[in-house]
Amino acid sequence: MSVPPGFTGPDEVALRREALDPDLLRRFALVRIVGAVIYVLAVGVTVAFVGWQVWPLVAGAAVLVAVTAAFFTSSWRHPRALVLLSLLADTVALYAAIAVVGGTGAGLVGLYAIVVVSAGILLGTRETLTFTVLTVALGLLQLAVEQLGFPPPLLFRPELDDRAGVLLVGLAGLVSVGYLAATYADRLHDLIAEAGERAADARRLGTRRRRLLEQASRDARPAPATPAAVAAALEAGEGDAAERRRLAEGVRHAAARLDATVAQLADVGSLDAQAGRLEPVALAEAVDDAVLALGDRLAAHPLVSDVAPIKVLGHVRSVRRVVYNLLENVAEHTPAGTTVRIGAQTTAGSGVLVVTDDGPGVPPARLATLFEGDATVGLPLVRELCDQMDATIRAERPRSGRGARFLVAFRLAPRGAPTPSRDDLPAAADGTAAPA
Repeated sequence: MSVPPGFTGPDEVALRREALDPDLLRRFALVRIVGAVIYVLAVGVTVAFVGWQVWPLVAGAAVLVAVTAAFFTSSWRHPRALVLLSLLADTVALYAAIAVVGGTGAGLVGLYAIVVVSAGILLGTRETLTFTVLTVALGLLQLAVEQLGFPPPLLFRPELDDRAGVLLVGLAGLVSVGYLAATYADRLHDLIAEAGERAADARRLGTRRRRLLEQASRDARPAPATPAAVAAALEAGEGDAAERRRLAEGVRHAAARLDATVAQLADVGSLDAQAGRLEPVALAEAVDDAVLALGDRLAAHPLVSDVAPIKVLGHVRSVRRVVYNLLENVAEHTPAGTTVRIGAQTTAGSGVLVVTDDGPGVPPARLATLFEGDATVGLPLVRELCDQMDATIRAERPRSGRGARFLVAFRLAPRGAPTPSRDDLPAAADGTAAPA
């Protein structure tokens, strides 16, 4: 038995978190519309009292309104670009306000902190530093414009020393805000992205587990035909010994399937309870327990077992359930006489369990949806348990073209790690219980 090349266990891919958080984007949109309305009203009042000498305010308001409109019409297609453009528009509007009301001597340069902090929350460290440099440059530019003879029309302070001192204090505060925002921006985005991923995972897991419970509930409903036939035969006192044996065999088979299905239903209901710290599990023992638990249901299938004495990380009951369900799948869906081979090898830090049969196999189009739960709960539960144990599972057709092969890659446990004694394990009335 060999492990297919290239099967190295769980992939660990570092994702680049560039997407904007939808909730932050919605809040930013609300702030934009409220801020634009307030700014336009303030400009209107100022023009009414002062006149058109404050035309830079009008120009800034026009830019703000145009960009805000573009944000609401196109941000869903290009969110990052529109947020960047919106912050540039805010910078222009703030520059216009500073240039009109007091200039560098009014202390309004600190308003640029709004843009810098917004860049940190929404975009990242690089953009935060960029806006910090830009707004500091605009403050110095405004001072140069005033010295060239273009003072602000309102509240201008002619003394250079006064204006320069106020400007330097404001710029120092602005640089401090920019440094702090840039320092924590990427970490904030990591936390937001991680929270979003966890919420999405929780939604997906909730959906999958609801489907598992629904399917397990359907599987747990006993087929009434065989018990009804037995009851009728007993009441009538009819039927020869062979017929009664056939009916009894049917009842035993139905009872075994019902017990196994109820056990799976219990495992689905206790998925969260089984979650937690992984422990070393002897894979060969789990295979032996599953084979013994299946008993007569697997008797018609020749079994070849070659499981290396390796230990993997998982939960004892979950590992047994994975092996049990894979073998049960063969017993239920392949004809009598189908040979089953069970093996386990180590590769690239993983312990890989391989279950192969030479039955009719799985159609290639069906492989992609084999673990989706549209037939029985067995294989979808296997996938759920593997996810919980940080293991991976896949199904494929053997190179021979006949039958099916299932590969489960567990994380390897240290060789000397102790495994729970069978005597210490709780008894369970399901297909994964350890034999006495």
